[in-house]
Formats: sequence, C-alpha cells, structure tokens
Amino acid sequence: MTEHTPTPSQPPRQWQLFIAAHTNVGKTALLRTLLGQDVGEVHDAPDVTRAVTAHELARDEQGQTLALWDTPGFGDSFRLAQRLRRRSAWLRWLRRECWDRWRTPALWRAQRLAHTLRTQADVVLYPVSLLESPNDAVYVAPEMEVLRWVGKPVVVILNQGGALSDEAQRDHRVQQWRSALAAHAEVRTVIDLDAFSRCWLQELTLFDEIGRVLPEADQLGYQGLAQQVQQAHLVRFEASVAALTHCLIETARDRCELAPAQASSSGLTGTLERLRQHLPWHKAGPGNPTEQAQADLAQRYAQRTQGLATHLIALHRLDGVAAADVLAVTTEAWRVSAPLDKSSASLVGGVLSGMLTGLGADLMTGGLSLGAGALVGGVAGALGGAAIAGGYNVVTHQDKKVIRWDPRALEESLAKAVVLYLGVAHFGRGQGQWQQQAATAQWLAALEHTLKPQLNTLQALWAEPDAVLVTPQAEARLHTVVDAVLRGALLQLYPDRHALLAPRLPLGATPPAGTMLGDAHAHS
Repeated sequence: MTEHTPTPSQPPRQWQLFIAAHTNVGKTALLRTLLGQDVGEVHDAPDVTRAVTAHELARDEQGQTLALWDTPGFGDSFRLAQRLRRRSAWLRWLRRECWDRWRTPALWRAQRLAHTLRTQADVVLYPVSLLESPNDAVYVAPEMEVLRWVGKPVVVILNQGGALSDEAQRDHRVQQWRSALAAHAEVRTVIDLDAFSRCWLQELTLFDEIGRVLPEADQLGYQGLAQQVQQAHLVRFEASVAALTHCLIETARDRCELAPAQASSSGLTGTLERLRQHLPWHKAGPGNPTEQAQADLAQRYAQRTQGLATHLIALHRLDGVAAADVLAVTTEAWRVSAPLDKSSASLVGGVLSGMLTGLGADLMTGGLSLGAGALVGGVAGALGGAAIAGGYNVVTHQDKKVIRWDPRALEESLAKAVVLYLGVAHFGRGQGQWQQQAATAQWLAALEHTLKPQLNTLQALWAEPDAVLVTPQAEARLHTVVDAVLRGALLQLYPDRHALLAPRLPLGATPPAGTMLGDAHAHS
C-alpha cells in the first residue's frame, strides 16, 4: 500500500463522506456533532435540508482534504427507487429535469442527490433512528435499493438511541437493526452512535470503520487526515486533564485564616456559643467569623467548579455556560486547624467536630445551595456519599485558626469533577446548548473502579495541602492521578480504545497494537 501523494499535474485528493438518509432522522444533528459547529438547519420536520453542502474536517500540507457533506433527505423513497430503475440514463434525465424539477421538487432533489453520491462519494454515512423498529421503517428497503444503485460503501449509523430510557429495549432495538441490515450487501458496517449522547471516542471508532471500508489504495492517505481528527480530540482531552488538575490544586490550597481574637473563645461563654452552633435549629449568619469563613470557602469552590464546567464546555466545542443552579456543594467537609484551650478540649470528639455542618442556602449567592448534594444532574457522591467533616486538628505552636477543605472532601471533588467531564464529553453539539447530564450507572461504576487504586496517592497528596501541593513535583503527581482516573474511566466505558487511552509509555517504548487510529497515536 502506498500513500497517495499528489503530483504537480494532479489535484490534491479529496475524500468525500456524505451523510445521506431518510428525512428527519437527525442527519444535520449528526453533522453538527461531528464538525463541532452549528451548520445547516435542525427542525422536527421533513425536507428541512434542501442543498448539498460540504464542510471540511481536515486538510494536510499537500492540500488533501477530508470533507463531510450535508444532504437533503431521500423523501419519497419508493418513487425515488422507481425512477432509478429506468435503464435509459437519457429517459431518467428527461423525467427528472423536465417534470420532477417543477412538479415534485423534493423528488427532483433526491434524484440529484443519488447521482451526486454515485459520482462523488467515497463513503455514504446512512443514519437510521433507533426510535423506530426496522419493521416500521418501511422506507429503508427502497433506500437500500437506491444505495445499491449508487454503488459506494455504506456505513449505517444507529442514531437517536439516547432517547430510549430502557437500556434493555435499546439493546434489543440495536440487535433488530443489525439483523435487518445484514441482508444488504451495500452495508459494510453498522455503528451505534447517537449524535446527542455520543462520546468523542465513539466518533473515532466511526472514522476507523470508514477507513476500513475504503479501497485499499485510499486507506493510507485517508489515515493521515483521520489522524488529524483524532489528534484534535486528544488535545481536548489533555486540556481537560489540565483544567481538572488546576481546579483541584486551587481547592486544596484554599484556606481561611482567622485572627487570634476571632479564633479563640474561651471560658463558659465560648462553650455555650459552640453548643448553640451545634443545635439543629441554629442558623448560621454572617456575624459568626468561623461560619462566614466556611461560606467563603464554599462560595469559592462553587465558583471554581462553575468555571471548570464552562471551560470544559468551550473545550468540547459546545455552546452554553454552567448555570449556577446545577451546582450543589457538599458542606460536611471543612477541615479546621486551630489552637485548643482547656475549656474546649473535652468537646473535640463531640460538639466541635460536628459544628461545621449544615450551612443554609441563604449563605450563598447566585442560586448555589449547600447541603449533602451532588455536583451535576442529581448524582450522588460516586464513592458512597458526602465527605465527612474532619473536625479540629491540633498543630503544635499554631496561633491561629485555619479553615480548609478536608482531604476526603478533596477526593470527592475529584470524583465529581470526573463526572462533570463525562457529562460534557458525552454531549453532542447536535443536541443544542449544553445542559447538565444525569450521570449514568455505568459512569459511576467506571469512576469507582478507576478511582479506588488512586486513593492512597491522593491521601498522601492531600495530607498537608498547604505545604505539599505548592511544589512542582506534587502538582505533577496530581496531574498524573487525574490523567489516570480520566483515562481509566473512559477505558471502562470503551475498552476497545485501549491502544489510544492506555497510560503513556516512556520515551522509546513500543505502543501496544490496537485499532487503526489508536495505532497511529504517538505516545509521548
């Protein structure tokens, strides 16, 4: 196999991928998701797209391009197939241009599309809706006849499956479609990819399969362009790891110091005040320095998390921002370091260790609420609940109270940040503006599996967050942990992408064999 290199007298090669199917099955939504930009028109109505339009996916230094085409729907598939059965090309043209063009424009556009596919397409991407069973989608049979006439390899995409809430029903529907399509020789492969809820790794699987159905002479040249698509996704992944790491470092370093006069409250008055704070009907207020410091920590954590979500949304070529009302912050997680006097020492195991819980929503602004909640989409803590307050720590020669996040809360914040990443990484642009996604049971199981092996390392890093995480070595270790957790979670969900997501190898090591695009990935 030799790579196609254009000569001065030969124009650069263009690989043309056409999305062509029945009307209103999500063609343009799929196009938007794959391109990462809003193109075409999306409405819940037939015959919305009326023009054949090309969009560039990748271009190499020789000017070779990989293009994705949006097309009109086939519409009246039965009459379309009937028109193409005519043996005489001249009679087909006469009927199409002199009658259908003026009397039935949608049928005219469908015939023009069929001829365009026959002359220009390298691969036809044919989405079908999993909301329909193959028996109900009666238009598929005549459209398969049309694609047989076109004579190009067809990759069927099972779209809109995310709308089926019953997982068993969805799996059954997928098997129904695979069985029904197996009888059609023009269908070279079937991919399960929902434009609304796909992960970028599933997109790479699609591009793998496209490369496999191309003629052998075209595969290597296509591979170089598909590699560019993959690399863009990997750059976004690395940027996401860096963003999560930075957010966690800022949270670990965050602290509030109270002046000695604010920190100490000795004698009977101080004891009564602490008891009052522990009462269930006690309502925190801005007049209490300790509780105000706790609120400040929570406010900053919420703002950082909201900023992280907005940054991830932009990284993944989505629109929208993280609304404050989708963020909830666990508040049973402050760590307090303070000097203890004799009058309060007896209360450490009781009142004082619990008085850092239960801040009310009125302490927050922007709609942010405190309480034992989840970060995104009503998801419970991935590892079994909210972090627990660490209470007081006694540090020798300490002369001031320092309030900071407990290490267990920081571990939980990593888990929640990973869930947030998974929500963004599975949101297709064809769905519209980003909205919070409820974490699936699969996400949480994958997270738990991959986070557990990292807990010892995390605990060592969090042990003294004020001191340890200021060093470049500690930051690098945390970055490695976040990278491993994200890769591990994705690998649990998409084990076929091991060659792409395996931990990075030392320089000069040989990468493992795997999928087409995965093998081409350069480990560094």
